[in-house]
Amino acid sequence: MKLRLITFAATAAVVAAVVPGHAASAPAAPKPQITDASGDANGINDQGVGVGSVSASGPVDDSNADITSVLFATKFKTVTTFKTVTTIVKKKKVTKKIAVKTRVPDGFTVTLNLSAAPDGNHIYDVFANHPSCSGSLDFTFNTGPLALNEIDCSASIDPTDPASLLDISTVPGDAAVVGNSIVWTVPAGAFPVGSTFTELAAQTETAIDSPVMDQAGDGSATYKVGS
Repeated sequence: MKLRLITFAATAAVVAAVVPGHAASAPAAPKPQITDASGDANGINDQGVGVGSVSASGPVDDSNADITSVLFATKFKTVTTFKTVTTIVKKKKVTKKIAVKTRVPDGFTVTLNLSAAPDGNHIYDVFANHPSCSGSLDFTFNTGPLALNEIDCSASIDPTDPASLLDISTVPGDAAVVGNSIVWTVPAGAFPVGSTFTELAAQTETAIDSPVMDQAGDGSATYKVGS
């Protein structure tokens, strides 16, 4: 290791050295909060019609709509700070500036994994609740005529007030297709570090007449921002 020494003309010689710091070892890859059986995207496995969760495969399986897992994962960036340490070497003060590298949260991603690449014939959704949204959050994506790529906060619907259906606000972040996955990237500051998403779930549906092809998650999964 090379030290850069700068000698100052003073009563006590002061030596400044910059020593490279070491970043903390990266944690193990996070596990999906939701996993779902492959080959059950056929519109009959309790897809909102109350027939019971049978999770059966069939010849009508729609692989482009077949959910396999959902992962909320924190992004990190490395921040470098300097810590000053002074020691006595041969009766002289030696000051070292040590670079300390720290991984800090920098937004997060939401990854919807499928059995096959997403296409324009389907709408893809990941749902969650968060204290910042009075209703529920909907991470939505479609490359077809609807061209959906947004994160919406839908307020609680009042059955006596049709206007409540229009009470929707957009949250920062957008999605991109990566292989057989859709990945939403949410920037830092969109949701406070330490806050928690609850009732995670996902579904796929056809973009034309909107039958639900696959659903995943029973609402028990959570994700803490920054974890």
